[in-house]
Amino acid sequence: MNWRRFGSCMLGFALALALGACGSLPAGVERPVSTSLPAAPDQSPLARLAESALPASAQSGFRLLPLGAYGLDARLALIGRATRTLDLQVYIMDNDESGRAVFAALRDAAQRGVRVRLLLDDLNSASAEPLLEALVDLPNFEIRLFNPFCCARQSLAGRIATSLGDLPRLDHRMHNKLMIADGALAIIGGRNIADAYFGRDPVANFIDLDAIAAGRVVPQLGVLFDRYWNSEESFPAKSLVRPLGPESARTAALARLLPDSAAPIDPGLPARDLLGREPVGKELAANRLSLVPGLAYAVADQPSKRLQIGDELEAGSLMTGAVSQMLGTRSELVVSSPYLVPGTRGMAVMHSLQRKGVEMTLVTNSLSANDSALVNIGYARYRRPILRAGVRLYEISAQPSANASQPFFSGSSRGRLHAKLMVIDQEVVLLGSLNLDPRSARRNTELGVAIDSPALAREALRLIDAMKNEAYALRLETQGSALAWVSPNEDDDQGVDTEPGVSPWNTLQRLLLQPLVPEDLL
Repeated sequence: MNWRRFGSCMLGFALALALGACGSLPAGVERPVSTSLPAAPDQSPLARLAESALPASAQSGFRLLPLGAYGLDARLALIGRATRTLDLQVYIMDNDESGRAVFAALRDAAQRGVRVRLLLDDLNSASAEPLLEALVDLPNFEIRLFNPFCCARQSLAGRIATSLGDLPRLDHRMHNKLMIADGALAIIGGRNIADAYFGRDPVANFIDLDAIAAGRVVPQLGVLFDRYWNSEESFPAKSLVRPLGPESARTAALARLLPDSAAPIDPGLPARDLLGREPVGKELAANRLSLVPGLAYAVADQPSKRLQIGDELEAGSLMTGAVSQMLGTRSELVVSSPYLVPGTRGMAVMHSLQRKGVEMTLVTNSLSANDSALVNIGYARYRRPILRAGVRLYEISAQPSANASQPFFSGSSRGRLHAKLMVIDQEVVLLGSLNLDPRSARRNTELGVAIDSPALAREALRLIDAMKNEAYALRLETQGSALAWVSPNEDDDQGVDTEPGVSPWNTLQRLLLQPLVPEDLL
């Protein structure tokens, strides 16, 4: 369940009003401080491999993961080979096939003596509550919940129903995604842990992007993880989840939920990805890992971002840093953002870059590909201003292109853009969890990495070109106000003036909801 689809749970409000329900978080909770462990090549095969795989004289190295199946394979491979420590921070971790595979791999790691620290944002953890109950007392496995709900934790509606007085706090979420294995290799990017992010959902899957990182950037990421882990916003799960009683009950529940006898998940791996590389698991099994060198630094919002206001929020927000990077563009800016609501500041950036003669490309979701109709309403207000600012604008089609040689998604499932990626002057890559919208700027915490690497920039641009092959190109007709969409399946430049995938009901929804949607909440 995504906060952007929060409206589907409004029933909880009516229930709360009827029951007069109310709850509060436990007071005086102990949070034992712990910190990331450094890479130890003498103790960890992963650390030795990361050290040997890093190109000579490179400060950091990266491996992009454009395919969902490769993203799942990489996580399972790193977890399975960790010998000392695993740190995992994520916004969504579902109790579906993919989520259970990762939970089971973490359990196995803890049982072989690896220290596991799992930090979940609590908004989307209701489906995984039974797993949390079973895992919370497992030796070597510590779970913390960020900005948690206090009560009625078995469903999101129940959580909201018992937390009406706390909704201003609960509107602020930890959107960060990060995994670190043995202090040596990390995964950063936009993917949550659920079937739809790994190409396994039969209805709709996300076009997303992760990267494996090695080198000096990994300890930086460890410091950021620790900042969240030890913050007052993070509560030990055992202070919130329902106890299962004696150890025998917990063992039985864990055996039922994550049976050892279950067949290992098959990620469904193609032999090569869009960049021509083999699966990470196959490379690691051969004691190698292909990495692209780069100079990088990792940044994240403060865990207490919700308490910041005014100049403090503006100065410390990850969005401010991204805007600064964009304003420094000299010749070309290429951006993928699934949720795009630029606002006054974003439009000012585009006009500034237009005056400098910068070529700009934006890829985002069409309405039919978007998982949030409300965000699309906010975005639709800006389409004409964006095009008038000289931006090449593309909207992902929900259906795979017939002309794409290797699409990001295939079969009968719909595609939705979720990759958050920026390439500046074909040299600098910004990758992480940040969307270009007000929620990322002011409400959610975000994490990202800036990478100075022309070689990695070339790979990222190849991926954005592949996204454009799955997208409608938008343009303004000669009169300057009528929009036209050019289909990715068209061989010519003939556009249509009717928005693809929009029904009369969608149009009515927009007319009714547009005046009621506060842009600051999108």
